[in-house]
Amino acid sequence: MFTDFYQRTLTDVGAAGPDRGQGGLYLLLPPGHQGPIPGGYYAFQSSTYNAFLFFRTVLTEGADGPDTRGAVAAAEQTRVYPLGSVEKERKKMQFPNASNVPLNMMYPTDFSYWEKLKTFVDYEPVEAIAAEVRGMLASIGIIKGVPFNPDAATREALTRAVADAPKMIYAKRVAGRADGRDLYYPGRQYLSIWFGITADWYAPTYLDVDTRAAYFQFAYSSAPAMANDTINQGSKYPFAMRDKDGNLLDGSNTYKLHLPEGIPAKLYWAVTIYNPVDGTMPQTDQPFPSRNQFDRPPSNADGSLDIYFGPTKPDGIDAKNWIQTLRGKAFIAALRLYGSATEFYDQTWKPDDLVKISGAVGPR
Repeated sequence: MFTDFYQRTLTDVGAAGPDRGQGGLYLLLPPGHQGPIPGGYYAFQSSTYNAFLFFRTVLTEGADGPDTRGAVAAAEQTRVYPLGSVEKERKKMQFPNASNVPLNMMYPTDFSYWEKLKTFVDYEPVEAIAAEVRGMLASIGIIKGVPFNPDAATREALTRAVADAPKMIYAKRVAGRADGRDLYYPGRQYLSIWFGITADWYAPTYLDVDTRAAYFQFAYSSAPAMANDTINQGSKYPFAMRDKDGNLLDGSNTYKLHLPEGIPAKLYWAVTIYNPVDGTMPQTDQPFPSRNQFDRPPSNADGSLDIYFGPTKPDGIDAKNWIQTLRGKAFIAALRLYGSATEFYDQTWKPDDLVKISGAVGPR
């Protein structure tokens, strides 16, 4: 999807976008654009000067695991250039390989947060930030075009605030919703971050700011294709923070996830674990804390599949059925379904909860 710098979707791209997976020309217009809009483009206006292009290409099955060549080739067809530039003047696109390269993309939780926010306020147009929000920022000394020089007491308070806010958001996530609307299935632990409201977290009469804050604490851009029920096109991500008994998932334990036969993903499925506080991936001895259908994990005799989570591989389990966890660290288990099928939406297929186990375990 394309998003503005608030990660608000401008448009989906690909199968769920206006090009319907056939490719096309997208034109991003700046805030306040008043001029003519040329034909032949899917044109969208951003509320911020900064914008994101955030996309995921689809893997295919290789001889021994996922084949990335087609996905990489598709991604490298992307071209970004200013409107009106001629071909000979367009800069050559660069696509660095960042696989297995550590990269810190987390928001700061120290005073530098406010300094980065001040840079954003100065750079972006006035209209990009609502007047009442600008008023709140002004009350702590952040005003467009005015130096930001808080005194010692204000600096200390702001530093404490940006350290405490993520803890408060995380505490609300762990506590869960009292109304249970975020549960995917009755009597199971899987959660949905949208649960029937829009991709922008608008309920019929209000904006659900708590859920929006919870999402962006551990995830990136939201898009309509992720929230809408689009059969065989969109993607769904039921995730669990707790096991079948309601206890938070602990990387010191060993768990089993049973997936019944016929996983409803037209494109492919994946199971991935994340650190619950910030959505980063646990750094273990495995290249990635994930398994997907192209890894070809062995199935059970009835076609169902078991995935195991734990700090060490359980005895008798194929390594392709195991995701390594970190001792003493909590984790989130997410089931990713790309091209979600009807069986997912009508819940004739649903995954079992994670079950805490102990001792040697063999295939069913």
